[in-house]
Amino acid sequence: MIKRSFFGLVKPKLQYEIIDEAQAEPVRIKPGKQIMLYIDQPDENAGNALFKIGDPVKSGQKVTLSDGSADYLLSSKSGQISKISPFVGILGKKSTSLTIDVDGESSQSRDESFKSACQAPSLENARDFLAGLPGKPDFNVFFDSEKPVKAIVVLGADDDLLGITNQYFVKNNIIAIKTGIELLCKITGISHAILIVPQQLEQVAGSSGAIIKTVDSEYPSAHPELIMQHMLASEDVDAKSKSGIAFFSSEAVCAIGAAYTTGKFFLEKMVTFVSKDGNKRLVSVPIGTPLQDILNEFNETLNDGDRVVFGGPMKGVSVFSTDTPVMPDTDTIIIQDKRQITEGSDIACINCGECVRVCPANIQVNQLIRFLEAGQYEEAADQHDLFSCIECGFCSYVCESRIPVFQHIKLAKHTLESMKAAEESNA
Repeated sequence: MIKRSFFGLVKPKLQYEIIDEAQAEPVRIKPGKQIMLYIDQPDENAGNALFKIGDPVKSGQKVTLSDGSADYLLSSKSGQISKISPFVGILGKKSTSLTIDVDGESSQSRDESFKSACQAPSLENARDFLAGLPGKPDFNVFFDSEKPVKAIVVLGADDDLLGITNQYFVKNNIIAIKTGIELLCKITGISHAILIVPQQLEQVAGSSGAIIKTVDSEYPSAHPELIMQHMLASEDVDAKSKSGIAFFSSEAVCAIGAAYTTGKFFLEKMVTFVSKDGNKRLVSVPIGTPLQDILNEFNETLNDGDRVVFGGPMKGVSVFSTDTPVMPDTDTIIIQDKRQITEGSDIACINCGECVRVCPANIQVNQLIRFLEAGQYEEAADQHDLFSCIECGFCSYVCESRIPVFQHIKLAKHTLESMKAAEESNA
């Protein structure tokens, strides 16, 4: 619950969700007739793609559009590709959607390509096979020679509000986390591992063998950039350039350990599902499962004006189709009744200062938003610290004028980064 001073002099406070002591076991949901995968490649060269409509796919098989591409997903079920189509996501991001008609449970076949590779764990085969695991682990950070990694940080706290996914793995799978951390240290040669957890999970986290650091319950203290700035200052990391640290979710670490230990991929994603009535449930679903299958499981219906958010309430994004699949990094799904939604507005900033008061990056947001609304993105970056924003979404939450500040910031960053990429490409 938010706490606000009558005089507006005290910073509003939002509290992270705390996992229940007697947390119910996750509801396991099987996909219906299809799963869907979004590959981070446009389908411009679909004619030369490795996969075509009608091709069979095995469970655990890498699905990509071009040979040797770093952009791939792992199919959570075996079946046959029935549709390949372009997909345009948030901020115009182009990708390719592959629909797979799922085989019956009795005829599920498994890809064995990783089985031999796992006998000799290495960074190379981790990058080549494991980037599609739940939690979407990123191994590319270890291959940047200009920004050497000095420590592995495992996030056992949830970054956005309402989610309890990472907490669940710390509370219930701490030995699996220990195994995953040991394997990560082995393949990277980095012995320094830190596990970040909420204060109430500090004791159970001690069994991980990692250094334990706790975050408090006030949002956004579990944000990775704030963790780098305030908790890892003594670890010889550069918070400004975001170098020296490799972040992994507790779920990803469990999946990495299981993959190398068993030679098989665990491809079910743990998701915190929040229904219209505010009830929170943990669900375990195969990656690629459409949202509609989860709605069917809980008899949840969507009416005109309702909203579906993938991600937490502060940083999540709205989706507009019940075919939208659960992806490796989908931690939270929120269903909002239209009566619960606070609409945005086109009212100008009233200079109340709430956004400045809550900003963890100490940005003069009330000045920044004026440049963003005018489309003056370069001036916003040069004069008003646009790229200092850590995208916590707090400014939009407290805005008295209901300006979508967070979305303006995301758009501005994306536009400037696209312009820079285009200039470098032309050069």
